[in-house]
Amino acid sequence: MGRALARGAVQVSLILCALLAPSRAVVRVVLTGNGSAVDFAGSQALFGAPLAPQGVRGYLMEAKPANACHPIEGPPRPGNGSLGAIVLIRRYDCTFDLKVLHAQRAGFEAAIVHNVHSDELVLMAHVYEDVRHRITIPSVFVGEAASQDLRVLVRCDKLAHVLLLPDYLPCPEPDCHPLLAASWVLGRALALLASAAFVLRRLWRWLWARWHAERTVETQACQKAQVCTFTRHSNLCAVCLDEYEEGDRLKILPCAHTYHCKCIDLWFSRGARRACPVCKQSVAGTEDGSDSTADSFGDEDPSLPGRRPPVWAIQARLRSRRLELLAQASPARHHRGATSLGTVEAEASSEGSPGAP
Repeated sequence: MGRALARGAVQVSLILCALLAPSRAVVRVVLTGNGSAVDFAGSQALFGAPLAPQGVRGYLMEAKPANACHPIEGPPRPGNGSLGAIVLIRRYDCTFDLKVLHAQRAGFEAAIVHNVHSDELVLMAHVYEDVRHRITIPSVFVGEAASQDLRVLVRCDKLAHVLLLPDYLPCPEPDCHPLLAASWVLGRALALLASAAFVLRRLWRWLWARWHAERTVETQACQKAQVCTFTRHSNLCAVCLDEYEEGDRLKILPCAHTYHCKCIDLWFSRGARRACPVCKQSVAGTEDGSDSTADSFGDEDPSLPGRRPPVWAIQARLRSRRLELLAQASPARHHRGATSLGTVEAEASSEGSPGAP
């Protein structure tokens, strides 16, 4: 089984090599009267000996019987220095290899097989493997018109002879070698596909490198940027960014944001619009003296939702309101009210002290 497969593969490869090899031939009739020559197109057989570069020369004779499916008559014996004989055989009725084998056995130097009712050139292939091994002479296939012209020329010039030459010139049309034309088209298509794949691969690499570089830059920028979370539990002044210390005078705005007195006053003096630096809430209706102050500020923020303001914040707001009412009164009345207010506060302090009676 393995040997049969190997033998079949070898045969297929030989046939392909023969099909791809140059198989055209030229049948040249050399006239002795004026020394001219007439050429006819032909094709070499895929079996037997190939045509030598110098060709095969001989007199042309017709086969008897014409189809050479049976043994045929041989040529007359040539004299010393005379040319051999080339037989002209008609197509059909049997295989090509059998026709050429009968011509070889009859003593012909070569065989010319012509078509019937057609000028198409075909490649002569063998059918019987044992017959192919026994064929040693070259053979050529020609069309019917060429065979008729050959007969006329030979009959008109008894001394005319035929020269069979290989034709290695490139075929001007792809139809002469369909397999070569198909191979050429397939090669061009593969080359175009390979070029397109190469360009697309380079473009993809360039786009990937560009995208990766942009992602790297964004990652580095994100790594360099410092991210912090805002919290209202801050012990820094939003203007000078210094921490509050014991004894600092602070100013609480109506929005409950607290700053150093000197910082917020300087902020208001430089801005065209009086607004909180943090929440941008307008404080245009608030006078400088009416802003509440405190000696110290704790960690708790009275502006937090859901939390009750501390006592010190309420007291500061009440005192700010009292001072505002006293400022609106007359000077005398304001003086008396302040004295009585001071007396009341002194009594309240003495009552709250531990040594009071």
